[in-house]
Amino acid sequence: MGSIDWPLEKLRDYRPELTAADDFEAFWQQNLTQSSAVPLNAEFVEREGSLPGARVYDAAFDGVDGVRVRGWFLTPLDTTRPRPAVVRFIGYSGGRAYPHTNAHHVLNGFCVFIMDSRGQGGNTGMRLDTTHGARRGFITHGILHRDEYYFRAFYLDTVRAVEAVCGRAEVDASRIAVTGGSQGGALAIACASLSDRVKVMAPDVPWLSHFERAVDIAVGPYEEITDFMKAYPERVEDAFRTLSYFDNMNLVTRTQVQKAYYSVGLWDDICPPSTVFASYNRLPSSVERSIEIYRYNKHEGGGDLHEQRKLQWLRESLC
Repeated sequence: MGSIDWPLEKLRDYRPELTAADDFEAFWQQNLTQSSAVPLNAEFVEREGSLPGARVYDAAFDGVDGVRVRGWFLTPLDTTRPRPAVVRFIGYSGGRAYPHTNAHHVLNGFCVFIMDSRGQGGNTGMRLDTTHGARRGFITHGILHRDEYYFRAFYLDTVRAVEAVCGRAEVDASRIAVTGGSQGGALAIACASLSDRVKVMAPDVPWLSHFERAVDIAVGPYEEITDFMKAYPERVEDAFRTLSYFDNMNLVTRTQVQKAYYSVGLWDDICPPSTVFASYNRLPSSVERSIEIYRYNKHEGGGDLHEQRKLQWLRESLC
């Protein structure tokens, strides 16, 4: 079976050495403790008439650094019993868009929360205090210092989004799923690795894994890192050290989910298959896992077909 990366036979068994530093666990425990001490100040304002077949809420909560993170929260009309909830994250440079884009989860009988991405193309701002410059986009902001890195607060946003959802009476907090594609897939993995509330995760063509290989072979946003390293060749190792704390190949080893459902496109040159399998193959042995492989697809993965398959998987996993 062909691939722009390695043959599928090699990908299935690909387990590169982890790059986590000795204080990797302590770093994340400290950040989670800091985050838990900051009040959520969650707010849900109903938008009547937006979708006649659902209840729609304009939602917001405070990030660990005080940034007000926006989102949409949708529920079925019948809220007499707690429902499973899907927390969904967005691809790079995107925003929360419009409520109707998540209506299919409500038709599936679920509540759904779509979290905006700080500083990107939605309704959420950002705060970033760094001691060095960056290249285009977001992925190199703070890349020389783990405490300054852009994705530190962003990863913590995902955990706080789950906490906000679990505080809703309409939600059964024991049946939480996280999902998303590309950056959204990376955030789903990070969230499922940092929050003990997530039962199942479904990352599609996920980003932010196995950085050392990704920046060598991928096109698209990973090239922002390449550009930074071209400009500062003397800081390459410093940058990779920071990235190791946010590498989902390392983070996924701490997940407590029961089930994981990945997707990958074998012709994907933005999130190459080897970087996806680097995360998938590091799932703990306790996790029931499966991966949909789209033989000739690129970064779109399985598209609408996969979304249909994922809805069925979510029904089977949460109901």
